Amino acid sequence: MDVFEALHTTRAIRRFKTDPVPDELITKVLDAAIRAPSGGNGQPWSFMVVKDAGLKRQVAAHYRRAWNEVYGPAERAATMDSRVYQSATYLAEHMAEAPVFIIPCIATPGGRSSFSAGSSIYPAVQNLMVAARGLGLGTTLTSLHKRYEAEVKAILGIPDGVETAALIPMGYPADGVKFGPVRRRPVGEVAYLDRWGAAYRGQGLST
Repeated sequence: MDVFEALHTTRAIRRFKTDPVPDELITKVLDAAIRAPSGGNGQPWSFMVVKDAGLKRQVAAHYRRAWNEVYGPAERAATMDSRVYQSATYLAEHMAEAPVFIIPCIATPGGRSSFSAGSSIYPAVQNLMVAARGLGLGTTLTSLHKRYEAEVKAILGIPDGVETAALIPMGYPADGVKFGPVRRRPVGEVAYLDRWGAAYRGQGLST
C-alpha cells in the first residue's frame, strides 16, 4: 500500500473480529515501530504484546472502570460526537475481545514522565498504527488505562522506571467496519507561513 494511502485511511478501529492476528504480522508492526526516531537515538522503548485472555480481561476491566469514571457522567458524554461516543463505549465494554493488545512503554529514569519522553515513544506508536493499516489490521490509540497505571503494570509485571504510553487494541476490523478516508481540517486552516495567522497557501492546497 502506498504510504500516503495508508496515512489518509488510518482511522480509529474499535470493533474487531475475534480472529487471531498471526505472530508474523505482529512482528512486522513492531519492526515498523522501532524504525521511528527518538531523542538522541536512545530508543528508550519497550512493547508489551498481550494475547493471554485472562490478562486482557484484567487490563480491560481497569480500562472500563476508567471510561465509566471519565465519560459515564451525562455532561461528559454530551461533549463527544455521538458516533464517536457510541464507538468508544463499545470498545470500553468489549476491549478484552480484541485479539491482541500492544502496550508501548518508555523508560522513565527517576519515575517521572516528561514531554521529551513522549516525543521518543509516540512516533513509534504512529509507525505501528500506520504499518498495521498497511497490513489490513485495525488499531486505535487509547490511554485511559493510565488512571490505573500501577494496577496495569502489576498485572503485566512492568518494572519501576518504565511507564506505559498507550494501550493499542489490534485486530481485523469487524464486519461492516471500514478504514478511512479520515475527516480532518484542511492544511489551509492549520498551517501558517512565516508569521502566526498568515495562512499558508502552498501549491496544490485544497480549500
